[in-house]
Amino acid sequence: MSPSTDHDWLKTRRSSHQAAWAVFVSVSIVLVLAPPSSAAASGTSDQDLMDRVSGERIVTTVTHLQDFGSRAYFSNSTWNASIYIHDRFAELGLWVTYQDFQVLGHPQRNVIAVLNGTDPTEPQYLFGAHYDSITMDLLDSDGGDDAVAPGADDDASGVAATIELATVLHDQEFNSTVKFVAFAAEETGLNGSFVFVQKEFDDGVEYADTVIMDMIGYRGSDRNKAFIFRDTAENSFAESTQNGIYSYGLNLSLTFLSGTDYGYSDHYPFWAVGYPSIMVIEDLIGGAPSNPYYHTVNDTVDHLSEEQMTVITKALLAGFLSLQETAEEETASSIPILALAVIVVMAVAIITSLYLITRRKAVE
Repeated sequence: MSPSTDHDWLKTRRSSHQAAWAVFVSVSIVLVLAPPSSAAASGTSDQDLMDRVSGERIVTTVTHLQDFGSRAYFSNSTWNASIYIHDRFAELGLWVTYQDFQVLGHPQRNVIAVLNGTDPTEPQYLFGAHYDSITMDLLDSDGGDDAVAPGADDDASGVAATIELATVLHDQEFNSTVKFVAFAAEETGLNGSFVFVQKEFDDGVEYADTVIMDMIGYRGSDRNKAFIFRDTAENSFAESTQNGIYSYGLNLSLTFLSGTDYGYSDHYPFWAVGYPSIMVIEDLIGGAPSNPYYHTVNDTVDHLSEEQMTVITKALLAGFLSLQETAEEETASSIPILALAVIVVMAVAIITSLYLITRRKAVE
């Protein structure tokens, strides 16, 4: 091989390496830009997740909470109930913490479980319910540890649904972080949720939506019924839940009420700082719960409907999963355009480079 030919060969090989490297970079960029896998992509379909919801497990959780005898803010049993809830979340492998505060000199604590999302910049979601209980006789008293307030419907039912949603979703991966919160001291003036929301707001946490479940277990007729309270006429989670009922053929009649008049539950502190929030509750009569036993010693699990608690939990799960699919579709729709742009730019660079090399060789 002559020196001149050797030199041309080296230039050609170098150009080939440059072209190959450019192609490698292009492919790498496209792969990096690919959206993260969804639950369905990881092998768990939405239907599989829906099928995970267990009415029997929900009833068992309600029974366990009821068996504390009382979860009134002044009793030791409310502290023990918080440990039980903490341990249920921890068994799922979630990150769990307590949030301590006091009410009238009595120590209280919210229980917060976190399913971390893949993108910390995405607004978060929250499912929550209050775990304290009270009776009308105890509302203005300090009854001590002998007080009886089983609170199966109000609100062990909501806590059980929150734990069930965590159980179903704990091993899934979503872009957004999802929090599961059991609030203390709701019956004394929404104390637990006010403490929680103020801390989230001060920390700059953003929420895509939050869902509060307060009394979802009593069915006064042969139909499963629920109301959703929202502060404005538009709420994506409420609408997605309604669509989920139709999509999965769930036996649930859902009624929407809009406005801030009904603020007597843990959704209200979220509204107060501008966070989107809905409150889910069983059938109402004249704006009041239809359960004749609530706030009495007879608010027990034997008066609740396993079917209704299950179908409400499934409806909220369906709504959440639908919102995640919509978010992933919006992200995925932007990927092909960006990837195509990268490929075009790199292709033009390669073609230009090869053209210049060929022209140089022709001149030489």
